[in-house]
Amino acid sequence: MVPTEDLSLGQPRLLTTDNPLHLPHGEDVRLLITGADVLHSWAVPALGLKMDATPGRLNQTSTHILWPGRFYGQCSELCGVNHSFMPVEVVSGTPEENVRSPL
Repeated sequence: MVPTEDLSLGQPRLLTTDNPLHLPHGEDVRLLITGADVLHSWAVPALGLKMDATPGRLNQTSTHILWPGRFYGQCSELCGVNHSFMPVEVVSGTPEENVRSPL
């Protein structure tokens, strides 16, 4: 999550992430989801996505994003003290737009 003091004008507070997930639009995409520590639930309501992220297990779901854009979600499982600070950000664009420059 981007700290409040680092937000640009117009960036949503508590939803913007440092590393959004970049997915193409107009193509079928398979997502493999797991957890590293405790049970989480990865959810992006605007895309109709919600999947448990369970440590030691791979869950899969698929999506087909119809339009480019930026979609926000959050962890939907009470997973600990920082549960309310676990945003999900998906950026949808063409494969060329989704190529990120190296850090």
